[in-house]
Amino acid sequence: MKKSPFFELLNRRAGKDFDDFLASSVLDQDYIDWNDFALPNDYGNAEEEYFALRNGCAIFDVSPMRKYRISGEEAGDFLDKMLTRPVSDAESNRGIYVIFCNEDGTLKDDSILYKFSEIDYLLMPSDIDHESYFKSLAERFHFHGLSIVDCTDQWQGVAFQGPHSAAVLHNMGYEGVDQLKPYEVRRFPFVKDQIHIARMGFTADLGYECWLRPELCREFMAKIESVRESMSIDLPGYGLSVLEACRLEGGFIVAGWDFATEVDSEPGFERNPFEVGLGWLVKLDAGDFVGRDALLNKKQEGSQYLIRSFQTADPRELEDGVAIYSNINNEEIAVGSVNCSGWSWGLERKIGNASILSDYINTKDHWIVLDGQPVEITLSRGSFLNLARRHQVPAPLA
Repeated sequence: MKKSPFFELLNRRAGKDFDDFLASSVLDQDYIDWNDFALPNDYGNAEEEYFALRNGCAIFDVSPMRKYRISGEEAGDFLDKMLTRPVSDAESNRGIYVIFCNEDGTLKDDSILYKFSEIDYLLMPSDIDHESYFKSLAERFHFHGLSIVDCTDQWQGVAFQGPHSAAVLHNMGYEGVDQLKPYEVRRFPFVKDQIHIARMGFTADLGYECWLRPELCREFMAKIESVRESMSIDLPGYGLSVLEACRLEGGFIVAGWDFATEVDSEPGFERNPFEVGLGWLVKLDAGDFVGRDALLNKKQEGSQYLIRSFQTADPRELEDGVAIYSNINNEEIAVGSVNCSGWSWGLERKIGNASILSDYINTKDHWIVLDGQPVEITLSRGSFLNLARRHQVPAPLA
């Protein structure tokens, strides 16, 4: 299992280094394998990490994300063919949320795409190795004027998230970071090199992602330690538990947890973009792309499922796939199932995403069954919170 260069900076377990953590932890219980890196559920105390993020600033290690540099004269045309929305005509120095589908219209993955120029892109799906698929697609459609390179280990990164994230980066010397618009990326000089800072995140809060070359990590961590002292701010790391809580509060989806993928395959859990709230990313009138014909049909036919958020006051663990019931004509009917769930310390409730059969989308009074007893849940559409600072320009520096 690989150790991220930022692990010790974020770790708060007294007397335990990375090797001690692995030796005393259980895979998929205390940490997950994220592209051969160990991502902890927490770095010592998940609840403290959550409130540090929502009330100040906390740091997430994004280094393990898959990264593909797609460049060359045909890079834009290739991406337009693969993705469900055109990107070749988008502004440079922007991040773009994108999805790509299988030929049958089911989702293959979602990703952030950074466009640096007309011939230079960086695609960041979370954890699926798509390199062979990308190259086979380029060959199939006769794209020869491009390069596709897995550069996962050539970029390290951390995300600063929370209301004080702009102030932290400003005090680290990155003047003007507060002027970045959501999804904008800018290069800043750093140690005779550059660091890329994007106004981006997965917490439904104000946040930034910082990307740099591995050899710059030591100097970057020294700047973090310095600003901790100068601002008298904790800046803890946060792990998977807090990330899950924050993304569910924001109503975000995750491949493998909200729809099946080739890596996390589950028959019947395949979903098309319209079924998980991502129809706005499908531009059927913008030219041909992989899966377009199938998506045209699916849009005309209507969705079999629709995604909804849910909450319950019951704190017990929920198994993914637990059935959701409703009373229809005095009969108990399974109307959907739980995709994934997590505890929200801010809402003091268990929250999650659910797949609901579209025929039953307007039903009232829903419940699940735990330990043989019905437990009431409430379905809703969209996010549980809408923080103005997430979109505010300039971002707050106090």
